[in-house]
Amino acid sequence: MQKLNLALIGCGYWGKNYLNLFGHEGSFGNAQLKYINDIKKPSKNLQKEVTFTQDISVVLSDPEVEAVIIATPTKSHFDIALQALMAGKNVLIEKPLTLKLEDSEKLIKLAKEKGKILMVGHIFKYNSALREVKRRIDSGEIGQIKYLDARRVALGPVRQDASALWDLISHEVYIFMYLTGSKPLSVSYTGESYLNGVDDIVSVNMRFPGKVIATAYANWIHPIKERKLVIGGTKKAIVFDDIHPSEKLTIYDRSIEYLPNPNNFSEFQAGTREGDILIPKLNLSQPLITQFDHFLKCVNGVEKCMSDGNEGMEVVKILEAAEKSKSLGGAEVKL
Repeated sequence: MQKLNLALIGCGYWGKNYLNLFGHEGSFGNAQLKYINDIKKPSKNLQKEVTFTQDISVVLSDPEVEAVIIATPTKSHFDIALQALMAGKNVLIEKPLTLKLEDSEKLIKLAKEKGKILMVGHIFKYNSALREVKRRIDSGEIGQIKYLDARRVALGPVRQDASALWDLISHEVYIFMYLTGSKPLSVSYTGESYLNGVDDIVSVNMRFPGKVIATAYANWIHPIKERKLVIGGTKKAIVFDDIHPSEKLTIYDRSIEYLPNPNNFSEFQAGTREGDILIPKLNLSQPLITQFDHFLKCVNGVEKCMSDGNEGMEVVKILEAAEKSKSLGGAEVKL
């Protein structure tokens, strides 16, 4: 199969993870890394087939480059993606897609006109443990979802170009939509800045169809690292712990039930049902590898994109509504 030439635009904190995918030979499957574009040349020794350039026009004017990975600061996403799509390149861009809804709409329209893939790096959709959560939800094992409760805290890294809402809670937004299979009906948000003018500690509440309450808390000045999500259903609850090296999922067969009052059968009282705790054995894979492999298959027309521009735009829409909520003192904003 003919090699698919790619370029990596941005090789900093996250971009270097993509660089590592290409290994010592500068290739991944049928993909060949041809360019790295950044302000600073990476310290890692590059393969002779890979050209480093500070000039993005060199990358985008090369007809052999069929796709680009954009892993630059969020504020630059729109301009770079716009240039790449105008040049006829397929695009894999890190989340969030843009910082403005209207910019997301422009990129989606342009990608459609050019017939190119616009994929957003919603990496947890490619996490094998979270996919197992989705499978168990869809099978009916936990019953109807009642709530989702997420915590994403650690001591750094602290961003300057995007708040904890846009950098961290953006994950929870698409995760919540993925697991519920629906879009939120409303959002409310509170946050506070302590370091550099963007919110460092944030709390977001979303209401989903079926009376589902979803809560997400993020804090990048927290002394303890935690990435945990609890999904509560009418039958069971699942805890997804992304920090645990092997036991990513714990399933609790516990619930609250309303039972007849033995003293008055016309009344009911709450009772706790205690069941087993299960830690399923999982075949874990690296989400970034799964995500990138999916992107290549989308470019080759083998698979349909699981995290396309439309999904990325929906996340931006919700985050914009959250910002509006904060300006209204944390009031609920309907979507």
